[in-house]
Order: sequence, then structure tokens, then C-alpha cells
Amino acid sequence: MQAPPVVAIVWEDAKQMDGGPWADNNKHEYVHHFVHQVGFLLSHTDQGIIITQAWHPDLVAARDQIPLAMIRSMTVLEPAKPPRKK
Repeated sequence: MQAPPVVAIVWEDAKQMDGGPWADNNKHEYVHHFVHQVGFLLSHTDQGIIITQAWHPDLVAARDQIPLAMIRSMTVLEPAKPPRKK
């Protein structure tokens, strides 16, 4: 079995704005919270993707599910070429 493609994803996450139960009622500026993540692409559907950090034909590491609406970019990464011998 061949390993799935490796992808670099930029996605926008939700963000907790306050550290406690009360906040000053004077600043309500929306600030984007972008996450950059690399992983093996296990699934890509109309609803979202599932990626993992490690892959083996029998096991995968913990999986992350990201809705498509949160994804800002996804790039398939190519395997590195082996270094040339000197």
C-alpha cells in the first residue's frame, strides 16, 4: 500500500478572545487566527479533509478533521529528491 499524499494546509481556526468571564466592552476587532499544518491526506470530501502526522499501512497517528469552509489553501508536497553523490 502506498502512502497518501503529504499536504501543507493553511486554515482559519476559531479563537477564544478572553481569558476570563469578563472583558472590557470597548474593543471588538475581528482578528484572523491562521493555522499552518502539514500531514498525510487521508480523506478529502465535499465537507472537509482528514489528515494525520504519521502513516503506516496498518496504523495512523491521531487524525485531524478540518471543514472545507475553514481551509484557505492546500498544497500537495512533492517528495524530496535524494542528494547527489559527490
